[in-house]
Amino acid sequence: MQFQLILLLMSVVLSTSAYAADSCRDCHENSQKMAALGYGQFVVTQQEVEAQSRMPAGCSSCHLGNAQESEKDAAHKGMARLLVVRKKGLTADTSPRKFPLEFGTNQANRVYAVTEINGKKTRDSSVATLSWHDKRTDTLTQDFEVMKKTCGACHEKEFNEFSKSTMGINGKQSQYRGWTNKQRGPHNCGPWFEGAFDLMQTNTALPMDRKSQVINQKACNTCHVGCLDCHFNPMAKSSTDSSMGSHTFAKTPPVLSCYGNGRASICHAGPEDRRRGAGYFGGSFSYPEGNEPDVHLTANVGCLDCHDNSKSDKSLGHGMVKRQADGSCKRCHPEAVKSHAGSLHKKLSCEACHIQRVAGYQGTYWGPGKLAGTETPYFKYKAYYGIMPEPILIKDQKGRWIPVKPFPMAALNQISSPYKPGLHWRFPAKLPDLQRTDDAWAYVGLFGGLPENNKALLWIQMDKLSHKLGKSRSCDSCHGDPQGVQHQPVTWDYSDPGAAPFSGSHTVVGDKKGLSVRDMRSEKIEPDKGVAISSFAPWVYLKDAWQVRGDFSLPTIRDRKTYDRIRNSAEAARAAGVLHSK
Repeated sequence: MQFQLILLLMSVVLSTSAYAADSCRDCHENSQKMAALGYGQFVVTQQEVEAQSRMPAGCSSCHLGNAQESEKDAAHKGMARLLVVRKKGLTADTSPRKFPLEFGTNQANRVYAVTEINGKKTRDSSVATLSWHDKRTDTLTQDFEVMKKTCGACHEKEFNEFSKSTMGINGKQSQYRGWTNKQRGPHNCGPWFEGAFDLMQTNTALPMDRKSQVINQKACNTCHVGCLDCHFNPMAKSSTDSSMGSHTFAKTPPVLSCYGNGRASICHAGPEDRRRGAGYFGGSFSYPEGNEPDVHLTANVGCLDCHDNSKSDKSLGHGMVKRQADGSCKRCHPEAVKSHAGSLHKKLSCEACHIQRVAGYQGTYWGPGKLAGTETPYFKYKAYYGIMPEPILIKDQKGRWIPVKPFPMAALNQISSPYKPGLHWRFPAKLPDLQRTDDAWAYVGLFGGLPENNKALLWIQMDKLSHKLGKSRSCDSCHGDPQGVQHQPVTWDYSDPGAAPFSGSHTVVGDKKGLSVRDMRSEKIEPDKGVAISSFAPWVYLKDAWQVRGDFSLPTIRDRKTYDRIRNSAEAARAAGVLHSK
């Protein structure tokens, strides 16, 4: 009781000191004054803010500025503002907005900025994305100085731990230095452009511009998180629930926050539903749109229920989330996990059977183009969106079968390459969970033969798939071919800049000789004026070049008679010890 009284008194003292001389409240709580200034839509009371944020903090505690100044410009000086990131130049617009943010029902774009056209409010089409005020206006990356002054002022321990976490330091993606880094290899997301200009220029046949390098890095930075990306959860104001509004916070990050919380396809929405194509949310986040979500989403199982974090594991610092969640399956499925360990398929990961219809990128090519209105030798032509019916299965570094979506990639205008053809792993298996991924890639070679943009560094992207779990694939989808050949037909539609939209297809084959992307074809391509086809579709000239050697076949069935008896009956397969129990 005494402890509670002390906390109450501290809260009163904090509140009193925060509001002692507060010009923010003098204006923003006065509807008449705000209307006279032309910002009547931005009236908000301290009571509303506290109900929504659940924190007894004054305006300047979170937004900075100078609450002791009564004149508007002086009071707003140094204020941390919402960043409206414009498509042109990816510039952060921090000028005062006429209208507050609005909220829709589409999960992928539920929060958006509006403007006025012909006297009517409409979604602002010039906006690429929104970033909260704990990001830097120049680079769009995390602003640790602002975070320390705002969130860190009250949550010092959490701030210090987050600033050292993998997410806080951009620990994974920043390891990809250029296209020719021998330690990690080239990546679909591209290199970490910051600090890599001289390295990349040395191996790039085209002249490069530092301005384009900055633009490319800003595009990367929009995905990398600050405190508010996880805990700030703005929503439409409710007449029945005082906790809902533009200042709503969540102590435990909501599931949608991992996907950018409705501010376009950023954060994990990109690598999961776009790049890997086996995303947790699917639906409006998937490309093509409408792919089924992970069965755990429909069962209200959140990201942090499976991925260990500081809430479930006190040894982890704030903001540390374990990438590998393999051990979490037994929390809800103990009998299935136990019986699987003794079944014929014990060397298969759960995902190997339970992921189908892999969407997202089915080809990506980095070539000359324009990003945010700026010429760059490295524009990511990624909108080869389509469906692979089932993943290709490969053995990981520990001999376990995992699902991947192999798709062709190229970085154009490369001078040399240090890689050896064949299968490679991004991170060695000996690294602990917090430091590695289980992603693979296969180097093809450095190819000429293009009418422009020589030479092309070719590889096959092979990220491990972990989400979109659901009904298991059929036995025949793996074992239908008596030689263990994996054969996946892929169809896609292209919709990026450079040409009128067109459709196409290819086939991914894994057999005893190797892994290959074959029969690449499309409708007639109509490039835009002045755009070379090789910039966005080098496969037109390189055809079936995407091949690597190795054994990518599946184990063959020795007893076909028993297989034919049980292949269409899950119960018979369980009785024979082929499948795990329910």
